[in-house]
Amino acid sequence: MAAEAEQQLSLTAALGLAEEPQPAPEPGPSRPRSRQRQAAPASPPAPSPSPDSDLPPWHHHSLVAAEQLTPMLRHYVELKAAHPDRVLLYRLGDFFECFFEDAITLSRLLELTLTGKEAGKALGRVPMAGIPHHAAERYCAELVRRGLSVALCDQLESTAAKGELLKRGITRVLTPGTVLEEGLLAARLNNWLCAVVLEGACWGLAVADVSTGEFRVTERTGSAGLHQELLQVEAAEVLWPANPSASPTWCPEALRLTPLPRTPFEAPEASATLKQRFGLASLAGLGLGEAPLALRAAGGLVAYLDSTLQEQQVPLDPPTTWHAGDQLVLDAATRRNLELTKTQLGGSVHGSLLWALDRTHTAMGGRCLRRWLLAPLVERPAILERQRGVSELVADRGLRLALRRLLRPMGDLERLAGRAGAGSASARDLVALADGLERLPQLAAQLAQASSAPLQALARPWPELESLAGELRHTLLDTPPLSLTDGGLIHDGVDPSLDDLRNQLDDQDAWLAQQEAEERRLSGLTSLKLQYHRTFGYFLAVSKAKAAAVPQHWIRRQTLANEERFVTPALRNREGAIQQVKARAAQREYELFCALRVKVGEQAAAIRHAARLVAELDAIAALAEVAATSGYCCPEITDPASPEARLLQIEAGRHPVVEQLLVEEPFTANSVVLGGTPDLIILTGPNASGKSCYLRQTGLLQLMAQMGSWIPATSARLGIADRLFTRVGAGDDLAAGQSTFMVEMAETANILHHASERSLVLLDEIGRGTATFDGLSIAWAVAEHLATPPERGGIGARSIFATHYHELNALAGQLPNVANAQVLVQETGDALVFLHQVAPGGASRSYGIEAARLAGVPAAVVLRARQVLGRIEANSVVRVNQEIKGGGALAA
Repeated sequence: MAAEAEQQLSLTAALGLAEEPQPAPEPGPSRPRSRQRQAAPASPPAPSPSPDSDLPPWHHHSLVAAEQLTPMLRHYVELKAAHPDRVLLYRLGDFFECFFEDAITLSRLLELTLTGKEAGKALGRVPMAGIPHHAAERYCAELVRRGLSVALCDQLESTAAKGELLKRGITRVLTPGTVLEEGLLAARLNNWLCAVVLEGACWGLAVADVSTGEFRVTERTGSAGLHQELLQVEAAEVLWPANPSASPTWCPEALRLTPLPRTPFEAPEASATLKQRFGLASLAGLGLGEAPLALRAAGGLVAYLDSTLQEQQVPLDPPTTWHAGDQLVLDAATRRNLELTKTQLGGSVHGSLLWALDRTHTAMGGRCLRRWLLAPLVERPAILERQRGVSELVADRGLRLALRRLLRPMGDLERLAGRAGAGSASARDLVALADGLERLPQLAAQLAQASSAPLQALARPWPELESLAGELRHTLLDTPPLSLTDGGLIHDGVDPSLDDLRNQLDDQDAWLAQQEAEERRLSGLTSLKLQYHRTFGYFLAVSKAKAAAVPQHWIRRQTLANEERFVTPALRNREGAIQQVKARAAQREYELFCALRVKVGEQAAAIRHAARLVAELDAIAALAEVAATSGYCCPEITDPASPEARLLQIEAGRHPVVEQLLVEEPFTANSVVLGGTPDLIILTGPNASGKSCYLRQTGLLQLMAQMGSWIPATSARLGIADRLFTRVGAGDDLAAGQSTFMVEMAETANILHHASERSLVLLDEIGRGTATFDGLSIAWAVAEHLATPPERGGIGARSIFATHYHELNALAGQLPNVANAQVLVQETGDALVFLHQVAPGGASRSYGIEAARLAGVPAAVVLRARQVLGRIEANSVVRVNQEIKGGGALAA
C-alpha cells in the first residue's frame, strides 16, 4: 500500500496537483459501473483504482500522468488544480465547456445535456457539458445565485500558432461577493462581501460592496453580535481565515462561507495590503489603530479581491469605522417580525415596509432607502436634518415633481463608475454615465433655492464631471453596439488617424459600389447584389434561376437552397485590403474607447460622491412623495436631555403597510401614549382583532420617525429609542432542535438582557407555548420586570404586552406605570364584529371559540368547546393573591 501511495503521489505531482486537493464530486445522475479496467500503459506507469472501486476511469484523472491526456484536457486539469473549489468554464469555439465532476454539477444545476469527450487512452471518454459563450452571463448568474464560484477561461488569441493550441487563460473569477456585472446583481440590493477575524471573544468585521465601492469595518465582542451583524447586512459571501470542517456557530447557515489561508489576514500582511491599495504611508488616518482585528479583516478582504479580480483594480473607498451605538439596534427577530424588507409568509417584498415606502426612481436611491430603513438614526440633529429635507419637498410639490422627473431616467452612477474603474464598462455603460452626469447641473439649478442641508448638498457646480460628460458625448456614439471590438463606437472628428482609416473605407465602399454596378451591366442581371458575410467575405448573390447566365470570370463560392454566391478575381484581390483597413479602424476605435474608460475610472471617486448625494435626494423625494400623497404628519422628535426624552405619543396612528393593502374599507386609526405614564400597556382582546397589528404599527412608526421620515398619524411626539425589540408570532426552529416555546423564551431572554429605559419593547403572547399556569407565571414576571424601573432592579422600558392572560390586568393596580388597553369587539347575538379599535381598560374574554367559529370550525366542535369551557370556568379559578409579600405573585 505504501508503494501504491508513493506512486500516486508522484503522478499527482506530475500533473501539478500535489498542492491542491481535488474537491469531492457532487452527486449527479446515475452512471454505468465500469466492468473492466483498462491496463495502465507501461510508460509512464499509471496506478489502477483500488479493487473495491466502482467508479469509472475518469474519476481518477488526478492520478493520470499528464502525457496520457489530450493537450487541451491537460491544460484544463492544470487550471482546475489552481481553482479546485470553483466551477471551471473553458472556452472552446462558441461554447464554454466543463469536464469531469464539474460537467455533472453543471448539467444537474442548469439542466443541461451531459455529453462526453475523448480524453486519451487512460481515461477514455469523459463527461462534458457546456453553455453558449454569448449566454455565459445568464448561466453564471444562476450558478452564483446558488452560492457557487466560477472561473472563466477564455481564448486570448483568435488564431493559434501552427501546431499549437489557442492560448487560453483565466480572465475572470466570479464569486457571490465579488461580482460586478449588471446581470449578476440585484439592482436595489447591495452585494456585501464580508471578512471576519476572531481572537477569543473579540471579532473584527470588514464589509464591502465591490460594485459600489462602499467599505466599512467594526470591532466588537461576543459571537451573538457577529451573528446579528452578518444577518443584518445579508452578506453574499463571508471570508474567514480558517479551514473548517463545519460552519462555525457565529455564521448564519444561509450565508456562503469561504475559508481562506491565514497569511493575508495577519497584521503585517494586512497593513501592507491596505497601504498599497490606498496609496498610504501610514494607516493612522483610517482610525484603525484601536481596532487591530478590523484592520486584519479589511486587509484580508482587499487581498481576496486582488487575487479574485486579478487585473481588474476595482475602486474602493477607504474603510470607515462604525460602532454599535451609531444606529437604532434591530436584531434579526425584530427585522423579521416587523417585516421590514420582506414578509414572514413567503418572503416577498410586496407587503413589507420597504414596499410601502419605496417610491425611488433610481437603483442607487432604492439601495439608500433600504439602508436607512435597516439602520435608523439615533442622533437627534441627524434625524432633524433628514426630516427637514422631507418636509421641504412635501411643502413644495412643484420642486418635488421636477426633481423626480430628472431622477427617473438616471442610470446607476455608483455601479457604472465601479465598472469603469475595473475596466469592464461597455460603451453603453459610458453613454448612460454621461446621461446621468449631464443631469447634475439640472438638479443643481432646481435646488438652488433649497434651504435644508440634504437638498443643498447637490446645489453646487460639478465642473470636472460636466467636462467628463461632455467628453463622453463628444467621443461616443449615442447608441453604440454591444461589442467593443467590431467598431461603430466613436464619432467622426475625434481622432485624425481613425478619420483617415474611415476615409479609406469610404473609398473602398465606393469601389465596391462601382464593382456591383459594373458586374450588373456586364452580366445583364439587374437583381444582382454585392453582399458581405463574416465568414465568407464579399460575394455576388444571384438567384438559382439566373445562375447559369453568370459571366465566365465569376467563381462559385457557395450554393444555397435558393441562391448562388460568386466572387470575381478583382473582388477577391481587393477583399484582403478592405479587411485590413477595417481591422485597423476597429482596433483604433477600441484603443480610443479603452483610453476614455481609463479616464472615467480615474474620476470614479468623484462620480460616486455625486451618485451618493443623488441617491439620498432620491430617497428623500420618495419619502416626501409617500408623505404628501398618503396623509402623513411630521413627528416631533423630543430632546434627549428633556423630561420628555422617553415620550412616545402618537395620535390616530395607522399601519403604513396594512393601510395601503386595504382596498374596500378604510384603516382604523389608533393612538398610543408611552413613557412615564404609562411605561407598560397590557393589551388584551380576542384573536384576529388587531393586537399584533397594533404592536407592529407602533414599532414601525417609531422606526420611520428615526429614519427621518414622516409617519401615518395626525400628530406625534417621539423620544429616540436606542433599541427596538419585538416578539410577535411563534415558530419552531427545527434545524436547531428548538420548539416554539424555546424559540420564544430565547428571544424573550435576549430582550430582557439588552433592553434599557430608552428601548421600545413589543411583546405578543409571551408564555402561551407551555402549560397555562407556567405561561401565566412567566408572562407576569416578564411584564413586571419590564415595567419596574432600573433603580428597583427592573428595566423600565417603554413596552406594550399583548396577551390572552386577562389576569395580567391586575398589574395596573399594583404598579403606577402600568395601564390596561383592549381591542374592542361588538357582540350581536351569535355574531362577533371586530372593531379594531383600541380603548382603555382590560378585556374579560378572549372570544377564542367565536373566532374558531368564524374561521370555519364545524358547529359540533364549536358546541362541544363551549361545553368544556363552561366546566373549566366552573372548576378552575386563577386569581391574583395580593396578600403575598411583595405583591404581584400568582396563586391558583
